Amino acid sequence: MDILVAPGLAPPATLPAELVAAQGITVCRAASTAWASLPTDDPASTTWSARLLGDVELSQSAVDALGIGGRVALGLADIEMWDGDGAFADLVRYGTADGRKVTIRVAPATAPRASNTGTPFASAAIAFQGIVRAIDHADLKRARLAVVDVAERLATPLQSARYAGIGGLEGPTALAGRPKPVCLGRVFNATPIALGNVDLGYGSLPTYQSHWRAVAGHDAVRIRGVAQTAVTTTPSVGQFIDIPASGAFQLGSSPDGTVTADIRGDTVPVYVATTALVLKRLVQSLGPAFTDAELHADAWAFADTDLPGEIGWYRGTDEISTSDAATQIVASTGAVLAGGRAGLLRMFDPLASATEQFTLPSAWIIDCKPLALPAGLRPLPVAVAVDWQRNWTPTTDLAGSVANTLRAQLQGATSGPARAISTVITNRVAQQRDLAFAGLYWAQADALARAAKWQAFLEAGPRIFEITTDRYLGQIECGDIGRVAYPAFGLDAGVRCVVVGWREALGARRLTLILVTLPEV
Repeated sequence: MDILVAPGLAPPATLPAELVAAQGITVCRAASTAWASLPTDDPASTTWSARLLGDVELSQSAVDALGIGGRVALGLADIEMWDGDGAFADLVRYGTADGRKVTIRVAPATAPRASNTGTPFASAAIAFQGIVRAIDHADLKRARLAVVDVAERLATPLQSARYAGIGGLEGPTALAGRPKPVCLGRVFNATPIALGNVDLGYGSLPTYQSHWRAVAGHDAVRIRGVAQTAVTTTPSVGQFIDIPASGAFQLGSSPDGTVTADIRGDTVPVYVATTALVLKRLVQSLGPAFTDAELHADAWAFADTDLPGEIGWYRGTDEISTSDAATQIVASTGAVLAGGRAGLLRMFDPLASATEQFTLPSAWIIDCKPLALPAGLRPLPVAVAVDWQRNWTPTTDLAGSVANTLRAQLQGATSGPARAISTVITNRVAQQRDLAFAGLYWAQADALARAAKWQAFLEAGPRIFEITTDRYLGQIECGDIGRVAYPAFGLDAGVRCVVVGWREALGARRLTLILVTLPEV
């Protein structure tokens, strides 16, 4: 669906051409006023019917995720359209538009009486590309189109590779239809999937799989906490042989208790372990299988720079959605995942130290007002706690020979947390509390560095402002860094901010930003 908005008139909607030819889908086109493309346009001599009722307002917010992380809330727009002729009746009844791409464009009305308002189709700027969540009827004459961003594609099962239950690496009958395990980055003490006795060239041996395809390796294998010795030939009692190309290993004898492993995961095409690269591998190799062209390259590159440190994430044969898996990963650091205006998936760190991308001097600001901090940051936490080296299988059934230090590590949920304590905030606030992250870091130093970055953000006294402007229309995204100056609220000299929400009225040409102040760098 392609939606076209003429400022001072109104906008249109269209299902993308690439879906039409291959699937035989009719493109739905709607505009705020009757609009026709020129014979030289692509598509040529095509009409957009006047169906949009009122202005189109888009919005996106990550305010609630601040200090918690996760996905930006969906539900970007509810667009009302005239349907007195019942043109959308079948779309409502059968849901044939649900999940389809939608493009919203803005065509400046330079010649209001012309059939194309004086704007060739190629000059109609794309304000947003997303997905149709649903079309329903508000009443007999109006249809309501719910548009969301491309992160909606994450609402799909994570793992499509399933065990066939025919033996070997396809598992026993009991595993038939179950998802194969997923290991990304570096994980501690995960429970691999028991496949039974399998002959992989070393005789019929107890076989375990930690990942559905190649891994970098199983760095440690334990039975009831007792480390098994790695060998490169047929293993015997107390030994194991690693078979990383199959994401598996084999024991030299039947175990007498819980089997766990430390793993460096997926290596197709290379091993990845930073937060951004692990998440990128997850959304590309699993779930919705985004292509490189569907990811915002710069945003992911910035996120990888802003979020260093080796992490790990593991899932066995239990079902999970891509959305829930991705949320666990971004929430471990307080990062955010969202769909962008151009229909590309973006990741950003709200504490980014990137170069400022836009400036809003006071002359460009129509309105400015302060907002309250989200509940998660009120009062400001005196300490930030970030877990590290998560224990994926807390174990109590441990052999007596397990050393006390390792025993405590294998029994606990994590090896953390690493805590950064602010004496500055401690002296300011009466209620003493922590801001805690379920970190996935392997090393304590990386967890502590992340905690210190949050501590610096909190000590700077973050504030939130809602600012309305008529500049940067159709451009600014959540996660963008800017500088704002305004003759009130202590903003006179200008402050560095990150965008955590925006709302844009396309016809009215007004952009409202939700900005959080950042420490100067």
